[in-house]
Amino acid sequence: MRVPYRRLLRTEWAVLGGALAVALLLRFYAIDRIPPGLYHDEAFNGLDALRVLGGSRPLFFTANNGREPLFIYLVALSVGLLGRSPGAIRIVSAVLGTLTVPATWLLARAMFGRRVAALSAVLIAGLVWPLNLSRIGLRAVSLPLFSALALWQFWRGLDTGRKGHYIAGGFLYGLTFYTYTAARFTGLALVLFVLYQLLFDKTRPYWTGLLCFVLAAGLIAAPLLIYGGLHWSDFMQRAGQVSILNPAINGGDLWGTLGRHLVRALGLFFWQGDFIPRHNVPRRPLFDPLTAAFFVIGVALCARPARRQQAGVFTIIWVTVLLLPTILAEDAPHFLRAVGILPVAIFPAAVGLDEVWQRLAQRTNQALALGVVLLALVVAVGSTTWAYFGQHARNPELGYAFEAAEVQLASEINRFLGTGWTGEGLTATPGEPLPGRRVVLVSRLWDQRPTVRFLVPASEALTILREDSVAQPVAGETVFLALWPHEDLQPYMAWLPAPSVINVHQGALERGDLETTPHLLYVTFTAAPVEATTTPEVRFAEGLALLDHEITSEAEGTLLIRLRWQATMDIATDYNVFVHLVDGNRMVAQSDARPGAGYYPTSWWRPGDVVVDEHRLSPDEPYDPARHQLRVGWYDLATMRHLPVLDAEGQPGDEYATLK
Repeated sequence: MRVPYRRLLRTEWAVLGGALAVALLLRFYAIDRIPPGLYHDEAFNGLDALRVLGGSRPLFFTANNGREPLFIYLVALSVGLLGRSPGAIRIVSAVLGTLTVPATWLLARAMFGRRVAALSAVLIAGLVWPLNLSRIGLRAVSLPLFSALALWQFWRGLDTGRKGHYIAGGFLYGLTFYTYTAARFTGLALVLFVLYQLLFDKTRPYWTGLLCFVLAAGLIAAPLLIYGGLHWSDFMQRAGQVSILNPAINGGDLWGTLGRHLVRALGLFFWQGDFIPRHNVPRRPLFDPLTAAFFVIGVALCARPARRQQAGVFTIIWVTVLLLPTILAEDAPHFLRAVGILPVAIFPAAVGLDEVWQRLAQRTNQALALGVVLLALVVAVGSTTWAYFGQHARNPELGYAFEAAEVQLASEINRFLGTGWTGEGLTATPGEPLPGRRVVLVSRLWDQRPTVRFLVPASEALTILREDSVAQPVAGETVFLALWPHEDLQPYMAWLPAPSVINVHQGALERGDLETTPHLLYVTFTAAPVEATTTPEVRFAEGLALLDHEITSEAEGTLLIRLRWQATMDIATDYNVFVHLVDGNRMVAQSDARPGAGYYPTSWWRPGDVVVDEHRLSPDEPYDPARHQLRVGWYDLATMRHLPVLDAEGQPGDEYATLK
């Protein structure tokens, strides 16, 4: 008997190792850039982690509608090691999500045996919902891990009657209250299970063990629960906002809303999941169609009297109760609020798969049975990999959901200053900002953007503009001015030292969850000291001079035309610049716009400043310098009056300059 047992043990460890390998690969691959951006809920966790590193030790974090502390303390450890980067937050989720795989295996092994445990480990490693949860920096990911460990020890206590397991389970269960709000519903599931034992099961509860479990859990959870009792409004703030008891949520139809949410919650297993792209591949259910069929079989097996009746009944009770947080709140099915059903909700699918495996082995042969099981697992993991990395991660809309525009702004600031996270990798660059550089940022891009506040370290080189801020430009300093583009920008130009070489660039687009069209988040002005200028390439009337130009070929035949202008006097009119690529008299491509990406009109130009003006042309034919000519000029859009080119004696000539 020893040899078969050893073989079984080796096989079990091999399957668990394979599940862990799948989990590690799916959870850590490109964790620094997929998903793009950093949502403000993640950033708030990072900001509170900075508070912890600064010496604060709260039991409950009240910002951002209130949050339990365990995940944030783990993030503080990660940020302390890696710095202020998106990856420093998300790697905590990846670690917790990976550890949930062996925790699931332990719990399933205690409840259902080795084969169900092995199958459950592979499924929890390879399904979309647990995967997505492990790649975003939100505290919900910690609940499945700690609840699985707590229930494992609780179940070991049921099987062995040893108080040590109950005490360990209670200790771990107490920690679940520090993970995520849905943990508050778990007590109801445990009470209902004990009532089931009393009323229907032949095995009576081991009261001494249960008392040890309750006392250990109460000892650990007491500080947080006492805090909640003393600060009830903070503790329950988010629950009140999203509850279907709120008339703003139920629209005056409480029972109708409850019924619809119940149907949607049941449908999350095999019909339609969470639609929010931060929580899920939108609308994808927990199980793919094949795995869903095994789930239905498993639910039927769990519900009928059998040798493992307690485990099956507990599974149904636990999943039913832990669906309540999403049934009783808006946006059902909500994969964060329903996270408490994991990993237990995986077990029926594994039970069903195991049942099919055994029956096929009895009626056909082991090889065929094993082939069916492997096919189901490959389909589950393969469909997850394609759905997440092949479709979801490549969706250009995903950046809006994770506020990637704010991350782009923060990385531009950090690259300019030479410190902090610069847009790549897991770690942030330590050290002081480069000397002679300053970032000036309007307050709404700082105060209302927690992602920017987390990623950009505060320093003397960073100036946040308030209502009482007075412009203090420093000659010779290089300034990066970031502005909100939907207001009058002219008053902020006083922050640019004069004279300067000025580059203006549009930033990234953002779109809120309730918005239908994206809009520009920011525009930047970079002012660097002027170096000695050469003789202008072309002079125009009213003091406009083209110092030089550059033509660069980009992807797909696009041409980048970079013009460097200089004003020699104040200009009263806002002129448009035109850039035409022609073949003889035939127009090949053109650009007509205000200079400076449309945000730096000529009436703002200061004598001596050099303005870098970029235009992109997309010709219908390959650019040929020998055949194509580039024409550049200025005109007043209101009157269509063109500024003439001046010759060496200052006499007006053509309405455009032909550049070589």
